[in-house]
Amino acid sequence: MNQQIIFNDDMTFDHEKGKCCFTGLIAGERVNILIKAKNVIEFTDSVKFDFECQVEEWLEDNEPPTNRKIELVYT
Repeated sequence: MNQQIIFNDDMTFDHEKGKCCFTGLIAGERVNILIKAKNVIEFTDSVKFDFECQVEEWLEDNEPPTNRKIELVYT
């Protein structure tokens, strides 16, 4: 896995809204990441790792966004 992004340690999860927000760096540029995850019952380290992997996989298939915002749905 080629790590295109460095994740910051600022991940927050809103259980009521089912959303996770965090940031990362791509080529020195800050990127805001929003993951919609309404089916997450418990926010564990494993879920955090899954979110990061999902972003990395998305970046393998897509160019980094010019608006510096990535929005994904976790299933």
